[in-house]
Amino acid sequence: MFNWDWQTKEKLVCDVNDWKNRFNFVHEFVPSPDGDKIAAVVEIEDKKVTPCINGKTWDDTFERVCFLRLIPDGSVTCLVLKNYEWTMAKDEVLLDETFDYAWNLQFSKDASCAAFNIKKGDSYGACVNGKVWDNLFFDARDLFISPDAKKTACYVRTKNPQVLDIFSFKEGVWTVAVNGVPWDKNFISVFGLTFSPDGKRIAATVRLSQQEFTVAVDGALWKEIFPNAWEPAFINENDVCVPIKTDKGWTLVLNGKPLWDKYFVQLWNQRVSPEGKRIAAVVATEFGKWTVAVDGVAWTKTFSQAVLPPQFSPDGKKVASVVRENNLWTVAVDGIAWSEGFERVWTPQFSPDGSHIVAKVERDGVFFIVLDGKIGKDVFEMLWEPVFSPDGEKILVRCLKNGKYYRKIFTIGEILR
Repeated sequence: MFNWDWQTKEKLVCDVNDWKNRFNFVHEFVPSPDGDKIAAVVEIEDKKVTPCINGKTWDDTFERVCFLRLIPDGSVTCLVLKNYEWTMAKDEVLLDETFDYAWNLQFSKDASCAAFNIKKGDSYGACVNGKVWDNLFFDARDLFISPDAKKTACYVRTKNPQVLDIFSFKEGVWTVAVNGVPWDKNFISVFGLTFSPDGKRIAATVRLSQQEFTVAVDGALWKEIFPNAWEPAFINENDVCVPIKTDKGWTLVLNGKPLWDKYFVQLWNQRVSPEGKRIAAVVATEFGKWTVAVDGVAWTKTFSQAVLPPQFSPDGKKVASVVRENNLWTVAVDGIAWSEGFERVWTPQFSPDGSHIVAKVERDGVFFIVLDGKIGKDVFEMLWEPVFSPDGEKILVRCLKNGKYYRKIFTIGEILR
């Protein structure tokens, strides 16, 4: 991001109107993080597709192309089906290894780790930087990459009982595999897998029986058992918090012990501030009354339809959440909702110093930028999430106007009418 061009005010990258004339079908557009490229999967001939980047197609064609990604190092990556075999392609170079099926292509933040789920024969696992895990399993679901890019993890099934063998399923067939090595305990179900900030530890919520839940950290179970629990979250390298249900309602516990002394009708989607000192979560204070609680204290304002996961400003002082009321979406910051409502609102972004917040919104089939609750002056036929410059003074806008893809740089003052 720090090497991005923040000086060029406007750049016409590509006229995508031409693509619709050249190709039988154009799938969803995907811009690069820095805005200098736009790509889409296009159908060149009947049943043959390939990526197209800034108007130029790859030489090779495929039966299918999925998970098209433009990653920060400028590479174009995807999963492709060729001659009925799946593999990964990066800048037109295919992996030597092929699979019966491949999905869930993901990258670490620095793009040094590329991983995806795979199926070979009757076995499942992951392929990481072109190498398949040494151990494969009867099933593998979801995929997680640690923040330091050194570990990958999946939920895996280590046993394969007959469909009607309910007693084996009750004993537990699911666990977590890290870099292909499974934990030594199985569970009825496992969910909410998360890595510690340094990537060295891993936690997940596990189900022990019909009404017994707890948290496993690196495979070791908490001694506390709860009638229900949601996904855990690390607040630092060692401490884990999780929403749990009690006879008084839902609350938050830390390492199995009570953290908040408040109880709610529901509590989930907790998020930790960047410095690890504050926690915000979505809560219901009464049935049908949703809001955000910060360190156990709920916002006064509630919303009847939806409250999405909260997010902290980089300095940890502000909390924002996308909310829905009266069939319209908007953003609430520290309990105060924007006065404007929209058909759709994407995840808002804080400026580096937390003084501004920007979001992509849709109204009447067109897209706008909203800055601090005020609608921007420009209308777009397509728009991707705006990005603040490192100094917070400028905003990168990737957009379509009149069928042309532009990369634009605005100052804060230029966004609004």
